[in-house]
Amino acid sequence: MAQVDRKQVKLHQGPHNDKARRLARQKLDTLLKLRDAASDPESRRHTVAGIIELYLRHASARYAERSLYERRLLLQDFAELHGWRHVNDRDCIPFHVTQWLDAHADWKSDWTRNNAVAVILRPFNWAARERLIAANPFRGVAHRPGDPRRPMTDGEFRSLLRAAARKRKFRPSGKKKPYPSDVKRRKRPSAGARFRELLVFLRFTGARPGEASRLRWEHVDLGAEVIRIPRHKTSKTQRVKKPRVIPLHPVVLKLLIVIKRRNEHATYVFLTQRGTLWNRCSLSLRLRRAREVAGIAADAKLSGLRSGFGTRSIINGVDLKTLAELMGHTTTRMTEHYLHLAGQREHLAAAMLRANAPGSAE
Repeated sequence: MAQVDRKQVKLHQGPHNDKARRLARQKLDTLLKLRDAASDPESRRHTVAGIIELYLRHASARYAERSLYERRLLLQDFAELHGWRHVNDRDCIPFHVTQWLDAHADWKSDWTRNNAVAVILRPFNWAARERLIAANPFRGVAHRPGDPRRPMTDGEFRSLLRAAARKRKFRPSGKKKPYPSDVKRRKRPSAGARFRELLVFLRFTGARPGEASRLRWEHVDLGAEVIRIPRHKTSKTQRVKKPRVIPLHPVVLKLLIVIKRRNEHATYVFLTQRGTLWNRCSLSLRLRRAREVAGIAADAKLSGLRSGFGTRSIINGVDLKTLAELMGHTTTRMTEHYLHLAGQREHLAAAMLRANAPGSAE
């Protein structure tokens, strides 16, 4: 451990030997080097680490805690490799971002790599807008965007529900404590059952996984059968002040009533078996296990439930303006993404019949 700028920092974890001391020392030297490279807003010689630090101060009050935490990890990792470089001295080129990406061979997904590049470019785009630097020196990094995520089919959804309900078998690791006979054990839903509840909610509301995992009971009005989320993705990115309104389908209303009776004093609606919040890692792990049990393709994602909601709505005749309201979009520009129905011949055939229905034109 070490104290840098009045903060305790873990330098290394593991056995105490010469290698561990050497790695800890290298980590400390890097942290001190980054601290010394921190920029003053009035300076004309900004470093990569300094721009990142200024951006994180600016973003700390504008992003959700989880989003800021994930971005900070990526930016810190990039700064440890290139933080000492001066932005205004032609010392930074797009190759440095590519080099950083190549150092992370474990990032297999194009979505992961594309997101990492976007996170790295954001501080320097912000600094250019604020006239701290002349231009983003890393602009133009060549990276392959991820393939468009497809809607999850109803068959895949049903298979996931069945797979999530199956209990995993564990070998006994020792003798269990005898449970007192005078105390009744409360039957609590398994982790799979709680994941099923989240799947059903996403399927019938079209909500974003992040909105569902952090949904509070104070946002749910069971009497009016509606959810009102004051702070949501669109309110942050588009500066929209009105809340996100989600009408409750009868299936979702019944589900929420059951959860409310079970978690009467909880703050959040959806909790894991341990009573903690679902996060990106726990959801991803649970989904991967269910896909393996069900034999479903790896490109079936939770976001596919939202895409499936949008696609189903268009097939069933919901107009774009109404669908934009249901999905929390400010305009129909984002909602038009769900018009990619060229391969769905049944929908196009039905549309052709409606277009040529008798009385449609005089």
